Amino acid sequence: MNSTVSRRQLLGGIGAAAVSGLAGCAEGSTDEPGTFTIVPHMDPTGAGDSWDNWGGMSPYWTRVVEPLVWGTEDMQPEPWLATDWEATGDTTWVFELREGVSFHNGEEMTADDVVTTFEDDILTERGDFVYGWLHLEPNSVEKIDDYTVEFENTEPFPGFPGTIAHNMIDIHPPEAEPREGNVIGTGPFTLEEIDNGQQLEVAAFEDYWGGEPGPDSLTFRAAEDATTRTNLLESGDVDIIYDPAKSRVSSFRADDDIALETEQSPGSTYVSVNLYNEPTDDAALRQALNHAISQEEIVDSLLEGIGIAARGPISTVIDWAADKELPNYERDHDAARELVDESSYDGEALSCLVENDMDDGGLIAQRLDSEFDDIGVDIDVEVLEQASLDDRVDSGEFHLRIRGSQSNSPAADYLMWENFHSLGISNIDRYENEGTGLHNLGGEVDELIETGFQSREPDEKETAYVEAQRQIMEGAVVIPLYFQEYVVAADAAIEGIGHHPIDRLTEWTDLRRES
Repeated sequence: MNSTVSRRQLLGGIGAAAVSGLAGCAEGSTDEPGTFTIVPHMDPTGAGDSWDNWGGMSPYWTRVVEPLVWGTEDMQPEPWLATDWEATGDTTWVFELREGVSFHNGEEMTADDVVTTFEDDILTERGDFVYGWLHLEPNSVEKIDDYTVEFENTEPFPGFPGTIAHNMIDIHPPEAEPREGNVIGTGPFTLEEIDNGQQLEVAAFEDYWGGEPGPDSLTFRAAEDATTRTNLLESGDVDIIYDPAKSRVSSFRADDDIALETEQSPGSTYVSVNLYNEPTDDAALRQALNHAISQEEIVDSLLEGIGIAARGPISTVIDWAADKELPNYERDHDAARELVDESSYDGEALSCLVENDMDDGGLIAQRLDSEFDDIGVDIDVEVLEQASLDDRVDSGEFHLRIRGSQSNSPAADYLMWENFHSLGISNIDRYENEGTGLHNLGGEVDELIETGFQSREPDEKETAYVEAQRQIMEGAVVIPLYFQEYVVAADAAIEGIGHHPIDRLTEWTDLRRES
């Protein structure tokens, strides 16, 4: 990563760049300085029949809709449509709303809109899984007065404000029908046009409560393939892309007409190990697999330096993530072979699952295959579509799985609960039916995760979570690979991209093109 410029270093140094090939040439920009074309790494049109489809517009990136709470660069909850909140009991919260906020239809946002949004949409239309995610059930949101709302969680949930700092938990008026394409939000941009699921255009909202945004309009194009995105930027057809093809990153770094920057995200990539399937139920074998690899080599040689070598399963962007406190499984094939000999492993092939759409999943699997072979462990890599992979995982019929895990809201506690607690979504079915699970050590680790999840004291939360992560790594429940970084490549004349560790919270209100 030695030539990748960090977000804090980059923007101050590119303002005077003279651009001949790219500036102002994007097809969607119509040569206007206040118009920009952006290509995220996910389809911004929200195509497909899924819970995050806003009738042809994804709430991610587009900044049309907004939640009550936002997130700071330090992954802390930040007042947004709500100006303040207070825990008034073990399970109750009172939120004070920002006054003078206009919806795109000209109506003022009040408590009635917040209650209607949660009760009639979020808690009714989006599926039962929302109850567990937000710890809310129907009839749990009440108006106190025009600018005050009370929420009642199903159980003590200190992470509630940070959890609803999520694009999907947007506030809209009753007449809005997001799923039918009638999207009315409070954001700095209004939805203007959707073009056949290929792109959408948003325009500046002059009455935005945060001040009129700088850009006149933004066009978001759908081009999920990394090579396609990269070609569009190089040809000057677009202004900003996310996650260019890694094979082209080196040339971008050397190109004065393109600004390239990385941002560490709350995501991490690791190999999760099935603790309840022989022979990976043997800790010695799991520790051997950890000693077999070099995270630094994977990042540098396979990922073009994009990513940060990891020692644990939780990205260090998150304030309670552990790093130096964790065991350091340095690459040591001699030690790994000794551990294999001590273990119950008898030469059978370990199944290693990877999703077919996972970025770099195939390359990582090949590297693992080579390294594990050198310590005398055979793996059978299976590249599966998501549905087939989920079936295998749910049945527990696997040994290893290459996966990514991340948070799209500042409150990231669920990463510990869902992945490593016995009642978390990864483990609960097998735990309740068979007393097992997948990646849960149980016992003290469950207790530590519960303490962290329920604590309102940051120091207590961090202490509990750090100790849980230490025990998870001592037990080699995962083989950490890297903390994820995302890459933004742009016309070097563009300034004011408001990056955020959560890429979906990128701000565009200060976007401008320097001539």
